[in-house]
This record gives sequence, C-alpha cells and structure tokens, in this order.
Amino acid sequence: MTFVITQSCCADASCVSVCPVNCIHPTPDEPDFGHVDTLYVDPSVCIDCGACLDACPVGAARPADSLVGREKRFVEINAEFYKDHRTETEWTAPAFTHASDKDGGRLRVAIVGTGPAASYTARHLLTTTDCVITMIERRSAPGGLLRAGVAPDHTGTRGMVDTFRWVYRHPRTTVHLGVEVGRDITHEELTRHHHAVVYGTGAGDNPELGIDGEDSPAVVTAAELVRWFTGHEDQAPVRLDSERVVVVGNGNVALDVARVLLATPDVLRRSDVSDAARAELERSAIREVVLLARRGPQHAAFTRPELLMLPESMDAEVVISRSVGVEETVAAITEPRLSVLRELPVVDLDWASEPAPGRRLVLAFDAAVESVGDGELTLRHTGSAEGTWQTPSRMLVRANGFRVRPIEGLPFDPVQGRIPQDAGRVLDDTGGEALPGTYVVGWAKRGAQGGIGANRHDAEETVASMLQDALDGRLEAPAQGPLSLRRSLLRTGRTSTRRGLKALDREHDRRRTAAHDG
Repeated sequence: MTFVITQSCCADASCVSVCPVNCIHPTPDEPDFGHVDTLYVDPSVCIDCGACLDACPVGAARPADSLVGREKRFVEINAEFYKDHRTETEWTAPAFTHASDKDGGRLRVAIVGTGPAASYTARHLLTTTDCVITMIERRSAPGGLLRAGVAPDHTGTRGMVDTFRWVYRHPRTTVHLGVEVGRDITHEELTRHHHAVVYGTGAGDNPELGIDGEDSPAVVTAAELVRWFTGHEDQAPVRLDSERVVVVGNGNVALDVARVLLATPDVLRRSDVSDAARAELERSAIREVVLLARRGPQHAAFTRPELLMLPESMDAEVVISRSVGVEETVAAITEPRLSVLRELPVVDLDWASEPAPGRRLVLAFDAAVESVGDGELTLRHTGSAEGTWQTPSRMLVRANGFRVRPIEGLPFDPVQGRIPQDAGRVLDDTGGEALPGTYVVGWAKRGAQGGIGANRHDAEETVASMLQDALDGRLEAPAQGPLSLRRSLLRTGRTSTRRGLKALDREHDRRRTAAHDG
C-alpha cells in the first residue's frame, strides 16, 4: 500500500531528501514547489518503504490504509496531482562550503529570532559549518511562530518545534531569551560581536482595516486569538459572548480561527489550548462564524486540505452564504484546490437576526466590513451588488494577512512590506548596496507569504550568500568577544543554559500531555 501526504504537510521537503525512488513532488528544484497546497506521493512509484514517515517533521506522511473518514480523500488527491505532472528531476551534486573568516578563524553568527526561519538557518549552519551561533529571542521560550502562532489543534505542526530542540541546546549555540533588538540591544552592538547577523523575526500582527470603530474592544486580531488560545503569557483574555463572530479573511488563518471557535470539547481536550481558553471556549455563546471575503469564491485563499478536513473537528455545518452570482461562480470552478466549494450547500443567511439554531461556519463572498457599532457590524457588498446592511455581532476578528515589523537600525520597504534584500543580503535604502554582514530570512525577507516549510530553502539561500561572503573576505572580524555580549545581555534579559532549555521543554511536554489526557 502506498504512502500519501495529508493535511498537515509543511512542505519543507525533508521527505523528498530521503525518498529512495524520487516519488515525492514537487521537489525544491521544480517550478511548482511553493505554489501548491502540499507535496504529493506518486502511487505508481512509491515502494511503501516508510522513509517519508520517519523524516516528516509534522506527521503528514501516512500509509494510505491507515486513513479514516475524510482523510481517505488524500489518496485521490495525491494521485490526482500526477495526472498532469510527470516530472523527472535531475539530481545535482552536493556542494559543501567551509565557513571561516578571511583570517581562517571560526565564524560567529547572531540569529535574531527562534521561529522556523531562524531555526532552519541555525540548523543549516550547525550541520554544514563549524560556526558559533548566538540566538536572540524576545519571548520567554524559543520556537517563535511554532509556539505562539500555530493553531492549538494543529498539534502535528506545533510539534515541529521538537525537531529544533537540539539546535537550541547545541554546544555551539547560545540562546538569549527575553531580549529584543531595539529595546535591549542594538543592531550595531550585534555587529560588533559577530561576523554576521541574520534577522528571522517573522511578521507581527494583522494589518488594520481602516474602518470606523476599529478601536472597539469587539475587534481582535487572529494573532491575538491564537496567542490567547495557546496561553501566551502577555496576551489578555478574549471575550466570547457573541453568538455570531465575523472573521475578515478566507485564508488558512481564518479557517484556523473558525475551527477552534467551533471545535468540539473532545477536540479541544486533545489540542494545545490552554486550560483557561478551553474553559471559555466550552461555555462560549458562539453558534455561527462568518468568514468574510472581499472577492468571489474563485479567489478564495485557503488550501484544499484545510477546508476539506474542517467538518472532522467541528460540531458545525459548513455553508456558503447566497449572494449575487455566487452559485454560478462556484459551479463553474475547475481548479482542484477550490473543488471542495462545489460540495457545500448555498443558503440564505438572515443577517438581521441572531444566528439560526444549531452551529455553522458560513463562507460569505464579495463582502466587507464598513464599520463597527455597539453590538452590530455594518457590512457592504464589494461585488456586482451594491449597498450596506447591519448584522448583530459583538466580535470581529481580523485575519487579513500579516504585517512584517520594521527593525530599528535596518532599512524597510513599506510598499513590499519587507526588509529589502538580494539573496538574503540586506540592502541599504539609498543605493541598494548590500550592508556588510547583515542578512535576513523568512517573512522578514520575502514578506508575509509562504508556509513553514518554505523557510528551509529560504534559509539555505541566505546561508549560501553568507558563506560566499566569508570566502570572499567580505565579513569583518568582531571587535568584541562573546563574554562582553553575555555580560551586556545579562543586564537586560537572561541567558538560557542548556539545562534551562531542557526545563522549558519538560514543562511544555507536561502541559501537552496533561491536555491530551484530560
């Protein structure tokens, strides 16, 4: 029986590297890589060896005969990809670059952030060079997005932080927690202590909508919700006293929000939801979650696996709100990614009243929020229809993408929403010249786009640029040693010993075990 790739695929291509028969595509060398929902196993080539299962960091590679319920659809989805994609990959010879400064000394590299992009960068440096690494994290635990930004019921993806534990504990890695660049230390200070500084700071909150009443307590961001769901220490509780919740956005983050708000008690108990948030979710008033999309269904931003598996975790019906032309548009959809929409009922929604009996998730297209009032929202049509209308709701969630934060001391491109760069080298904002020894990875590099796995190949590109600069003698030796940096940071944050990191991991594992056993 063949293996298949399922819902939680992170597309970091660890499975591609270990497959002995090259049956997993698209590979990082193929044009579709990064532009499809997941990777796919070719059932006509797979030899059922299980190497992909062992390599997958999120548990997405599964034997086809182990799938149950709606998961069985992934057998068809994997096979379907190969109807139009028969690709032979040309294997390239591996290349290894030894990292040293121009005088032959060992490189010292600072990495700002400990999320996926930063951690992939550190992992690649540790496994291919003899660099010494300093990791700077503003939160109290390493992991970044994997701890604070992934939906709590995506336990496979959240568990990916386990694959980086050895990186944080490595003898050549020092981790400083509770330290923020710009507040506790400057970019200039980091450059004085390192040959190179790499920024993997990710994206911050969801951008503002620019509507009246947006400063109302009824408005929260998806990022704030996920932080509250997962018990983040500096996130205030969120009130769940509205029967109807309107979510702006229709990508995977919006689906994450809806799925957790409508999750069954059993799903919540098996997730990483904090005890406090779980108690609030189980007694919440929410009966309907509306995902509001400015454009039509043919432009929906979610991936097929996420929408396909929604009913497995919710005690709720999934429907499409009737609007001008929506039925015809859905019926005409041919793109496989959006084909799930054709299976959903189209219903008339009574916007003026509280939700109908039962629980449901509503996909509403060609609509946007006009303003936030006292206990109600004013919505407007954005498609061929015109006009506005009101609906009772005391909760609006912004899930309309993410915004990269500017970093003090570095250039920033507000139009592209990222740090200007070329192959990971940060460029100045005047002549476009590379800033010596300064690099960027992840969303800070490419803008808020691409999943977790994309960061692996992104990081490898940046590391290649750094090592080439080292070989070319473009990295200056640090003016000060690591002890000076350690003393400076101890005055503002705290340095984590490997023993301390193990203690954090044990507490994280204890909470997860308690939640799953509860």
